[in-house]
Amino acid sequence: MVSGTDLPTVLLWGGVGLAVIAAIVALMVWDARRRKSPSVLLDVIAAMARVWVAIVLLGAGLLIIRGFTTAPYDIAAMPISQAWPTSLPCQTSGEASVGAAELCHAATDSARATITGLSGGLRTLLVAGDVLSLLVAGVPGFVIAVLSQRAIAGPAFATRTSRWLLGSAIVVLIAGTLGPLLTDIGAALVAQEVLPAAGTDTAVTAGRTFAIAPPLWPLGVGLGLAALSVIFRQGARLQRETEGLV
Repeated sequence: MVSGTDLPTVLLWGGVGLAVIAAIVALMVWDARRRKSPSVLLDVIAAMARVWVAIVLLGAGLLIIRGFTTAPYDIAAMPISQAWPTSLPCQTSGEASVGAAELCHAATDSARATITGLSGGLRTLLVAGDVLSLLVAGVPGFVIAVLSQRAIAGPAFATRTSRWLLGSAIVVLIAGTLGPLLTDIGAALVAQEVLPAAGTDTAVTAGRTFAIAPPLWPLGVGLGLAALSVIFRQGARLQRETEGLV
């Protein structure tokens, strides 16, 4: 992500980033052709997927290292309770207007925060959630790398590929569910530690509710990968039977 206050500068650095990525892809294509790969496209896709996984693992390692330090910790969404800073029409009149659209009710329920002096338990909880969430982001790259490499090296349908897919499904289901939950729980506990309790007469307080909402997408992705695992296992069986008939 490229951000800044000057749009031309942001666009310039965004273009530089795209140019670097294009150069890396061109280098991968050249290397695949030099090695006379049976499929240049699959070779490049597998290489890019491996880079993807390497970046994720590097990020996870940096998160773990940060967990053992006393550096400030950034929380993307710390639950807070804050009233809207100005009176809204519906709050003063009690009724919504019939004319143009207007803001009826609003509240702030989270804030991006940087916390110092975190206790070891809270830091461990937050790091565990962030690492698990990041590892899930690397699973698609891992799956693509495995499938592409198997298709290049030999039979695409292989029992080993089926096992890798099933393992990836389990990782997505467990890490994809636990990661956000641990992060949310940790952020709520941090809010209760650094902010006044809800209901006190201050501008910003800790969140009033403590909610746990497991994400549903890991279940869907996990089921999809598990289905692919079964499909590849059946494909491997049919492939062996076909080879036996030849």
